[in-house]
Amino acid sequence: MPYFIFRGYDDPSTSATIRADVRPVHRVYLRQVHHGVRVVAGGMVVADAGDDATGTMLILEGADRAAVMRYLEADPYWRAGLFARYEVDRWAWGLGTPAPQD
Repeated sequence: MPYFIFRGYDDPSTSATIRADVRPVHRVYLRQVHHGVRVVAGGMVVADAGDDATGTMLILEGADRAAVMRYLEADPYWRAGLFARYEVDRWAWGLGTPAPQD
């Protein structure tokens, strides 16, 4: 299955509150397969000082862009309005490919 990279840029006016309130359910969601999509890797994007979150980056594996978008749109962060903008790109993994899933 193809890979996709998601980069979500936080809305700075609400991100601290949303992250604090929604992070526990967001983290549970990311560890489950939904819409045939799984998260291979990901984490917060932080300011250079390393203490303030500015966004989220995920590598997802799914059948196609439509499935990945369904997955993302059901993510608790997305539903809570965390992201001011986002990018989703298909990605050709070239280095350090993960082990196949059983």
